[in-house]
Amino acid sequence: MTATSGHTTRLRVLLTGARAAQLEESFGEHAGVALLGEKGLKATANGSVDVSLHVVDASAHHEVEREVRRLREIADVPLILAAYGEPNGIVETGLEVGAADVVVLPQPAETLIFALRKAARTRSGRDAGTIVTVFSPKGGSGKTVVATNLAAASALSGRRTLLIDLDVQFGDAALTLAVAPKATIADLAASAGRVDVEKLNAFVSIEPRTGLALLAAPKRPEEAEAVGQAELAGILQAARQAYDAIVIDTGPLFDRAVLAALDHSDRLLIVCNPEVTSLKNVRIGLETIDRLGFPRERTALVANRIGATGGIARDEMERALESKIAYELPDDAAVPTAVNRALPVVIGDERSKFARAVQQLALETLGDPGPVASNGRKSRSLLRGRR
Repeated sequence: MTATSGHTTRLRVLLTGARAAQLEESFGEHAGVALLGEKGLKATANGSVDVSLHVVDASAHHEVEREVRRLREIADVPLILAAYGEPNGIVETGLEVGAADVVVLPQPAETLIFALRKAARTRSGRDAGTIVTVFSPKGGSGKTVVATNLAAASALSGRRTLLIDLDVQFGDAALTLAVAPKATIADLAASAGRVDVEKLNAFVSIEPRTGLALLAAPKRPEEAEAVGQAELAGILQAARQAYDAIVIDTGPLFDRAVLAALDHSDRLLIVCNPEVTSLKNVRIGLETIDRLGFPRERTALVANRIGATGGIARDEMERALESKIAYELPDDAAVPTAVNRALPVVIGDERSKFARAVQQLALETLGDPGPVASNGRKSRSLLRGRR
């Protein structure tokens, strides 16, 4: 519920924290926001707010988890953590304990209000996250490279992004990102109770260079049994509430994990290579997806390694597949170099041909991430702060 003043809808914000008074001055008498402290909240008729804004010093890592839990008891709404000073890990800490976003201060009031309204929309069920599944029925297609770079590009552009590794037997997204996961999707699926946003965030790991959240694959193949369709449905439902974009990396088989992902996906990207065995498998895969009833209009073919020596031309690929290719990713020496460094190309060589193509793929698949700052940088630099 939002407060109204005349014809203007006002966002009701619970403002708390040691530096709250300093931040309150920057809002001034902004017509779009009604600020309430804890005493003011208790004095309202129904004690309701749309979102919490907790303001601290960036050095106050040890207090964040306790304060977030306390504030959730007061008002069970999305919480934005705002911190003055150099980040020094406060972004990762905030996201790990369940903050909807982390803002490094100072920022213009308009930037803060954008973050607050976005979090409030997520709570109301509007503006839910987009789920994109990346699949290939042929191993060695570069599917994981595409998925990890797409997710990293999304995070860099300002979207709160989760990468789920659903290659439940041999997934290596964590290795590709050089992340040592504190837990896996098998651990989450096997845990007791319903999966909500707070519980999901307790099992993800954060890639520090981008802020990308990762729900890693099981460590051993036998642990894949814990990840059933019901468990995955609960995980994806919570993910939609917590993240703007969810990218799912998959194995090369139509196993139950892939089938469950398809049931919840908004877009399906099928990766193929310009070589005969890849095209054969992809054509069979497309026929299988049709039989499963996944809409063709939500499916897009991604041709990877275009221009590789000896590769089949695009028009020949389309004739073999009897389908149009939606996106091309070029053969680029930057890719194997980045893979061996465990560094996504969009971070390590953002001006490379492959990185630029993935950035465009993210834009067209996930949409515009939001406002652009006056200096031309996307909202990540505004909302997530300096690294």
